[in-house]
Parts: sequence; C-alpha cells; structure tokens
Amino acid sequence: MPHKILLVDDDLDLSTMLESVLKADEYEVDSAQELDTAFKLIASGEYEIMLLDKNIPGINGNSEGGLDLLKHVRALGLPSEVIMMTGDPTVETAIEAMKLGAFDYISKPFSLKELRLKIRRLLQYRNFVNPEYTIGFYRSLQGKMLDVVERVSKMSDGALHEALLSLNDEIDKLFALLKESERIILVEREALSHIATLSERLKTSLKKKDEKYELAEKISRLSNNRV
Repeated sequence: MPHKILLVDDDLDLSTMLESVLKADEYEVDSAQELDTAFKLIASGEYEIMLLDKNIPGINGNSEGGLDLLKHVRALGLPSEVIMMTGDPTVETAIEAMKLGAFDYISKPFSLKELRLKIRRLLQYRNFVNPEYTIGFYRSLQGKMLDVVERVSKMSDGALHEALLSLNDEIDKLFALLKESERIILVEREALSHIATLSERLKTSLKKKDEKYELAEKISRLSNNRV
C-alpha cells in the first residue's frame, strides 16, 4: 500500500508541481487549495502525512489556516503527522508549529531533495514497532528542548535555525539506537517463536513419560513466555 499524503497549499502552481512529484515517488496524494476542501478531505480520508502551508486563509479571516488545520488534526486525535510549510522561516514560527503538534517544518522556498528527506525521516519514525509511543516520546523530548531554547537563547534566527537542525540530528541518533534495539528484539522474538514451534513438533514424536518430552515441553513453554 502506498503511503497517503494530504497536501494543502493555496499556491496552485506549487501544489500541482508537488502533487506530481510526490505521485511520481509512488505516494498517494490528495490536494486542496483552501480550508473547506481540506476539512472535507481530512474527514473522509486517513492520511499518514499532511503537508500544510501555514499561511493560507484561515478561520475567521486569519492568515494562518495551516495552523487551524494542525489544531483540528490534533483535536480529533488523528494519527496523521504534519510537516508545516512556511514562507515565514523564523524560529518562532517553527517552535509554534511544533508545539501545536507538527512533527517538522520546512521553509519556503525549499528543494525537492529537502522535502523528500523530511518525508522519509517521518516515515522512519512511523515504522517503529510502536509508532504512537515513539512519536509521542519524540514530541515530548523535542518540546522540552524547545522550551529551553525559547527561555535562554538570544541567538539570531539563522543561528537558532541551525541549532534546531542540530537538535533534530541528535534526537534522530537517539531514536536510531532505539530502532536497533527493536530490531534485535524482533529477531529474538522470531527465533524464540521458531524454537517453540520446533519443540511442539518434537513433542508429537515422543512419549509423555519420556524425559526428552518433558524437556521439549519446558523449552516450548519458556520460549512462548519470552515471545
């Protein structure tokens, strides 16, 4: 099944180009240029990823419809993850979006390579054994670090932007270790399941009073308990 993406941007030319590129990358893509259409698509479809333009006409005439959509997605408790697109690339904009529940943000103009990398990064996080817990923990860790950045930093926007990128890299390293731990656990689980199956097969060829039967029974029980 292809990964499903919702793209919301009121720039028709950019939206059409991005939709074409993402479909060529074998994603399933729906797009909208205004809030009402986006709300309808969100109500009718389950999207893994939403690419939301922050600065589209919003609710009650505001100019931050992307944030309205982000709040809506989080209020509904949808499992979709959001990458916020913004032509206002200040650190405050990034922090605001991520504190409202965006997974990441990207500043316009951006390269297709940068967008692809951010989408792949997000999909890697969604590929954990327990993605909800993993991404929730990611958000919690990122939020605490952003609080520190807001309170103590007096860097320029450029320097803070680089600091946030560095922060993402460090968080990714932490979760890479977690992913490797998960891989080891899954390999162990598969091996134990195989051992349990072989033990059950062995039992069928042994008599119940045989010591080997009791050993096979014990191995099967312990393997299943570990699984």
